[in-house]
Amino acid sequence: MRSQFSKRLRSASLSAIPPPQSSTEYSPRFADIAAHILYRSPLPSQADLPVFILNAAAFPDVRVIDYSVLLPYVLARLPDEDELIGGKGYEVVFFAGGEDGGATATMKGRPGWSWLLQAYHLLTRATRKRMQKLYLVHERKWIRVMVEMFSTIVSPKSRKKIVHVSCMSALALYIPIEDLLIPPSAYRYDRRVSPEIHVPYASGKRAFGAKHPLPISTTASARLPRVLRESTSFLMLDQNIKKEGIFRINARAVEVDVLKKAYDRGQKFIIWKEGECVLTYSHWKQGYGNVMVEEVEQAEGYGARCAASLIKQWYGELRDPIFPKSCYNQLEVLFGDAQDTIETSRLSKLISVDSEWSLISQTSRLILTMHLLPLLSRVAEHQDWNQMSPYNLAVCITPTLLCGPDPIEDAKIGDLVRRVLEALVVNWKSELSAQCGLEDWSFEESLRLPEIIEDREDPLEDVPATSPIRDTQIEGITLIDNDDSDWEDDEDARPALPPRPIASQVSADLGDSASNVRRKPAPTVYAPPRYSLAVAESPLNLLQLPSYQGTINDSSTRERDSLGPAVDLNPAQVAHAVPRKPVPSKAAAP
Repeated sequence: MRSQFSKRLRSASLSAIPPPQSSTEYSPRFADIAAHILYRSPLPSQADLPVFILNAAAFPDVRVIDYSVLLPYVLARLPDEDELIGGKGYEVVFFAGGEDGGATATMKGRPGWSWLLQAYHLLTRATRKRMQKLYLVHERKWIRVMVEMFSTIVSPKSRKKIVHVSCMSALALYIPIEDLLIPPSAYRYDRRVSPEIHVPYASGKRAFGAKHPLPISTTASARLPRVLRESTSFLMLDQNIKKEGIFRINARAVEVDVLKKAYDRGQKFIIWKEGECVLTYSHWKQGYGNVMVEEVEQAEGYGARCAASLIKQWYGELRDPIFPKSCYNQLEVLFGDAQDTIETSRLSKLISVDSEWSLISQTSRLILTMHLLPLLSRVAEHQDWNQMSPYNLAVCITPTLLCGPDPIEDAKIGDLVRRVLEALVVNWKSELSAQCGLEDWSFEESLRLPEIIEDREDPLEDVPATSPIRDTQIEGITLIDNDDSDWEDDEDARPALPPRPIASQVSADLGDSASNVRRKPAPTVYAPPRYSLAVAESPLNLLQLPSYQGTINDSSTRERDSLGPAVDLNPAQVAHAVPRKPVPSKAAAP
């Protein structure tokens, strides 16, 4: 039955080979759509196999695009039969989540089940057999039903090749996701499943909020971090720097946070794309050399507004802000007069690296002179197109430079810092850059890709070792076994018992004071009377017996005293005083 079903599907009119590019039937539009749906990741897998990314979010609406015409263009992007016969195989990572489901997302029609079955049987035998792994990420109900149908009816052996993962953190346990070229739509959908992406040996702080914001290169000099180098280079392109409202109109917060986590994670391939402007960087791998992203024009990327928002995010998350709270009072003394014209000599002493009395730290001065002021000066040169004058730039950037503990104090000093920053941008190119000892080409030189491989990626901060004791709050009653094997394996986790004191040592320490301790005497305990004793009918009262003296209270003490002194009786006297019942005499027998 299965063979008949397969023959019926193969007899369809679908074709697995697209028309040649020289043909008039070749459609560049369908080729571009297919490049978004299925593309090859630049780096191979850990098994040295090529990895292909299948993006469900790039599937067009079935009501608009003819899938029968699109199918050959998609299948042509897989490795051909000659390459598979001589090679080891390939792996596929299927991001099945689709769009992130935002307010602007639209419902798309999906291809039918018959079309999916026909597309599977159009693959050659080598293409089906050489697929080593299929990672299903963010799978939905219809994807799971389709996979179960394929693995049950069409190819039961394929079930062993399928790996189901719910999020990218789970995918990172199988393959290094920092080596993949992941589309932004997959990141956005993953935020619905998990707020964080944890990658073993890669998650941490590299750029945002790092202890050293300017990494030290192999030549022992400060350099720009990778996030500033790439985002600024893309922003400096002629089409992007003239974009209206740059630094004023923010990008989507989700995309900015995705980019931030990607740079902290050390994602090797991040594509910047805005219209016709595309920027990407190569990655050097041992045995492969410089690996470039192929067909970057078809890949998804991040725009100019994301680059500007990411730069502001980097300045806002500095551990030590550019203008700390400790310099607020001195700033008011030097630049507090709003009617006073700020001289360039005072500005030079404020931002110069060699200044001895500057109010800000040397790291802040390096950041200002190496990146922020040259960038804002070049953006202000195109204010006729982007409508971003030095005043507008200062208004947008000043809040990121003031991140003190008190927001009210930051708001009070904000207008003063805005005037200082505006004066710095206006006078940077004409006077301040030369007074700081910087050339005009030094800024462009700092944005170039470093020739030394170790300087291309930022170092990852050391993550503190976690304690074996779980410090998270637990609700309810938890029973912990003292004989747990985890504690037995870790001998250092058990606290040492205090040493027991020795009796002779304690007595020696106390000395004579131990013998002078006054103690309360123990009460007298009287033995209870024997059962054979009895009380005689005499003027003696029961209260005079020793066994009853411990039971009377204070109120009956006077009555006991009125009866006279107590008499000590021995057992013999008591025995004679007790009357006995006479024993009847036996009558004589008649």
